[in-house]
Amino acid sequence: MPKLRQISSAPVAGYIASSTASSSVVRFVDRGTGHVYEANNISESITKISNTTLPKIYEAYSNKNGTNFLFRYLKNDSDIVSNFYAELRKTGTSTTETPFEIKGKFLSPDIKQVVVSPTGDKVFTWNIESGDGVGYISSFDEKTKIKVSNIPFTQVNIDWPENNTLIVSTKPSAIASSYVYSIDTKNGVYKSLISGIKGLSAKVSHDGLNILNSFKNNDSVITSILNIKNGSSQEVIFRTLADKCIWSNIKKDDVFCAVPTEIPDAVYPDDWYMGKVSFIDQIWHLNTTTGEVRLLANLLQLSNKAIDATDLSLDPKENTLYFINKEDLNLWALDLNQ
Repeated sequence: MPKLRQISSAPVAGYIASSTASSSVVRFVDRGTGHVYEANNISESITKISNTTLPKIYEAYSNKNGTNFLFRYLKNDSDIVSNFYAELRKTGTSTTETPFEIKGKFLSPDIKQVVVSPTGDKVFTWNIESGDGVGYISSFDEKTKIKVSNIPFTQVNIDWPENNTLIVSTKPSAIASSYVYSIDTKNGVYKSLISGIKGLSAKVSHDGLNILNSFKNNDSVITSILNIKNGSSQEVIFRTLADKCIWSNIKKDDVFCAVPTEIPDAVYPDDWYMGKVSFIDQIWHLNTTTGEVRLLANLLQLSNKAIDATDLSLDPKENTLYFINKEDLNLWALDLNQ
């Protein structure tokens, strides 16, 4: 198998990576049809495992087994976003080409943001209710649902880096100060982590001790690591957006980032979000304790394509790094052992 492999041939709404004894496995949802596919790192074949058609899905979030999903899609050729719980169920016949069909139900229309728990069995959703932002922890089907926060923020990014910690940050923009807060899942207590920085985006490590953050610096960006305990900050040797990084879950001090070979002058991160600028990336590894950095892959050399990587994820054994190319929303896999 090649070191770098394009998995999908059409835009992907979301994916989930898992591991078996011998391979890395990824399930992904086709953005146009809602069909679910499966691939692994020991065969080039792609298997369609569900052909239930649910068109125009632009976000898909999965449990750890790739059997339950939360779909967000545009309903009936409109701009109205619907939230749908989708469950893969066996078709009950051996003659069908696909072993599963999708059954489910509609969820709260107030859901605006979704993130899956570290254990892969729950979701944290950010809902807009009566003009306020309300955070809930729930099962994928909303049968169990607990309110954990209620604040006057509507435009936010959310994350769930470790079991007891939720992250809520205001949407980053070069023209507005940004703020990052943690929420204790046990008691709902808020804590300010970073405040008052323009263009700020952040990723908290899985042990909750460090924050990789990026922020506006004139027409470019600065990337740094903040130690939450002592408040010290260390600038990273490379420059990238925090959106393009993923912390290791095995080695808590390690982080993998898609790093642009060049960052053109622009208004960051706004112009990148809006597609006014794009990057050609390399994949780097950083040990935040030692400061050691390693170039893992030059994506242009390996693929002969301009790849602007986002939505990075690792399989549980961290043998494979998956990501979406922001340019066409195709799914890629990088073998970290080659």
